[in-house]
Amino acid sequence: MAAAWLLTLLALAGIVAGAAVGQSRVFSARIAAIGGGLLFGIGLFWLIPEIAEHTGLPGAAGLSLGVCGLLSLCDHYLEHAGLKASRIIWAPLLTAAALHSFLDGWSVRALATKSLAGVAVVVGLALHKVPEGLALGWLAGRSMRSRTTGVLLSGLAELCTLAGAWAEPKADRSGIASFGIWWPALVLCVVAGSFLFFGFHTVLAERKNSGVIPAFLASLATAGLIAWARTPGV
Repeated sequence: MAAAWLLTLLALAGIVAGAAVGQSRVFSARIAAIGGGLLFGIGLFWLIPEIAEHTGLPGAAGLSLGVCGLLSLCDHYLEHAGLKASRIIWAPLLTAAALHSFLDGWSVRALATKSLAGVAVVVGLALHKVPEGLALGWLAGRSMRSRTTGVLLSGLAELCTLAGAWAEPKADRSGIASFGIWWPALVLCVVAGSFLFFGFHTVLAERKNSGVIPAFLASLATAGLIAWARTPGV
């Protein structure tokens, strides 16, 4: 739970800072792109090959991409449901933030036993959490009549990180009892799919900002090189 607490505190600090002093859009986008590239690389180069050892590569890639596609559809629906007369409707935005946060907490708890991957995931999610918190805080300070209410609601959404971390081991026990050896593979598919989604999501909207694509590709390449170096026989 320590990693989940760390991510939550980083996001909460980002919310407060964003509401108080605003955010540098370009700087936040670059930081998010670094974290996104790292997460995308972990999903692509580390988790999918590990899943493939149990399900085969087509099954591992198909299930992970399916999760990624489902999250993309949910995010697309929530984003467009939140637009009305060019004003932000907070319910869809906070629902999306809460879903992302729950998956963050679930992921760090699920990968806590994997030494190098666990550390890399925490780093990647931390780089993702800080800009997310800054953005939520910035929007809370400018799009709601009460800045305090916006900050509190944003904080509640980020606290779902702890809920995800708390739920993962309990769901893990029930899943193993119900699905046996397939359960760990299914969990890793959800984690890998969410990392693929978080990765491209960080650069999709900000791809035209200077430095975003190079930052994403550099961290993606770093994750790939580390994965290659960890390969037996290399």
